[in-house]
Amino acid sequence: RAGAMAANTANLLDQRTELDLDNIRKSLQRMEDSIIFSLIERCQYKRNAEVYKGDCSQLGEFKLHQLKSAGSNGCLGDWFIYQTECLHSQVRRYQHPTEFAFFGPLPEPSLGSTSGNRTSGEPILAPVPPSAVVNQRLLAVYRQEMIPAVCEDGDCGNHGSTAVQDVHCLQTMATRIYYGLFVAESKFRTEKEKATKLIESRDREGLMDFITKKDVEEKNIQRVILKARTFSQNISAGEG
Repeated sequence: RAGAMAANTANLLDQRTELDLDNIRKSLQRMEDSIIFSLIERCQYKRNAEVYKGDCSQLGEFKLHQLKSAGSNGCLGDWFIYQTECLHSQVRRYQHPTEFAFFGPLPEPSLGSTSGNRTSGEPILAPVPPSAVVNQRLLAVYRQEMIPAVCEDGDCGNHGSTAVQDVHCLQTMATRIYYGLFVAESKFRTEKEKATKLIESRDREGLMDFITKKDVEEKNIQRVILKARTFSQNISAGEG
């Protein structure tokens, strides 16, 4: 699982189905499961801060130059992310409207099926401006806040395995974040006049209230907490 592409199950051939809020909600809840399990897997390793230190000498001069040209500090963790994204780019991952790479430039898409309407047809979502892509913020929060909170401090030496699992965690979380664009688009199309007025007046608070509901968000948080507690239990019944 650690090396698998995070699942994005959007059916871009059927806008009516993909913008149905019930279908979106089910997809988002499945993504919650993937995020929780990926973080549980990451917890089997210690913090391993060495993975995130810049100018990793093991990469060598050429790889470091390549990585820093892509916007990295030259750490081992970023190398794994970038190399994974180079591979995924070739099979058109980043032609999906809710998939955004952490680093670039990436190879041109050239492999795999062109099905799924990733290359032609009327787009479901409007283009996302670079200022709305939060990958670097996610990367910083993950490494500086989440990992210290969920992983035992220290270094267990499993740097390669740590970097591989980090890729899975980060890609899964990023997919979940941007999948919310379908929620916004669905609500926009349902109440286009109201949404347009909020957008034109640059009413940020009004837009947040329009797209999200505080009581629903609180229920979502409680559900995730319950799932995390349940999934992380050691089940001993029937053993021995």
